[in-house]
Amino acid sequence: MGWHRRGQQGMTLHIVTGSDDNYVAGVLVLIASAAFHNPGTRFTVLDLGISPANRARLDALGARIGCAVRRIEVPADAFDHVPVRRAHLTRGTFLRLLIPQLMPDADRVLYMDCDMVVLGDLSWLADLPLGTDLFAAVPCPSPTQSALDATGVAAGHYVNAGLLLMNLPVWRAEGTAERCLARLAGEEQPVLSGDEAALNLLGRGRVTLLPAGMNVYSDPAAYAASGTPPGDMRVVHYVVNNKPWNGPMPLGRLWWFHAGRIADLLPPATPATLRARLRRANRARRTAMGLMLGRRKYRVRRDVARIAERMADAYLARWQGQGGPADHARGPGVSGR
Repeated sequence: MGWHRRGQQGMTLHIVTGSDDNYVAGVLVLIASAAFHNPGTRFTVLDLGISPANRARLDALGARIGCAVRRIEVPADAFDHVPVRRAHLTRGTFLRLLIPQLMPDADRVLYMDCDMVVLGDLSWLADLPLGTDLFAAVPCPSPTQSALDATGVAAGHYVNAGLLLMNLPVWRAEGTAERCLARLAGEEQPVLSGDEAALNLLGRGRVTLLPAGMNVYSDPAAYAASGTPPGDMRVVHYVVNNKPWNGPMPLGRLWWFHAGRIADLLPPATPATLRARLRRANRARRTAMGLMLGRRKYRVRRDVARIAERMADAYLARWQGQGGPADHARGPGVSGR
């Protein structure tokens, strides 16, 4: 799972993300941060009910960063037949399953969740050999035992579906998206982790594993087993309910660095709900109590968070005040990219 050098074919990186109107701030910052480190990237947004005002913001962002930003509208009822079985998920999570159908001329895209921020070069993924693998992705650092049991995938091979380098000709030939949706809608074996578990099940043994730095969880608890986050953060993923636009959180300032560069294009901030504020306060209270009592898991989380924040310090020290990466053409083997 080491870094691969840039290929010789010179293919253009094509990033696809998706959202309803509630996550447009995340879409804007994902695109802005990806273009900052990967000039010339193409972007497609799967639009599950984005408002006219926010569509105009996406159009304006494309013009500003000099990259093509295409929108594909998806009917609001596209996933009415698919149940959502986890509280933090919305039907927008299933948008990636429509990519083979909605983009029939595409052979390869990099799907990214809209709660991510890009911190380095991703262009090498455009030429990464996939063979007959369905996709390339990063192993989940802390999969649940129930997810491993449901899919039969071993720890270290169960991947997070927030970043998928999709081999679309294989998806179409094998009906992967249709099989995944059928499994999600069926009652024979509910998949609690949504399409992520279904994709792990269908892709078992046919996944190219990417380096951990390509999908770094913001939650320090995810790295409790290893005691340290990945050393080369190319992408930070603000998992579950912890979103930087909703309040302070680990590594949130990386998102806000890129948000600040396009602040005039962001939709008006909405105040955090009472439920979200209470959840944040309870989490802080549990952490403080755990540290006071000397509980190991809280000490490990604190130490992991400190390491990650030092990495964030280094990133911000390098890029603050710059309009874009001067050395964007260097390969992914370059330290710090």
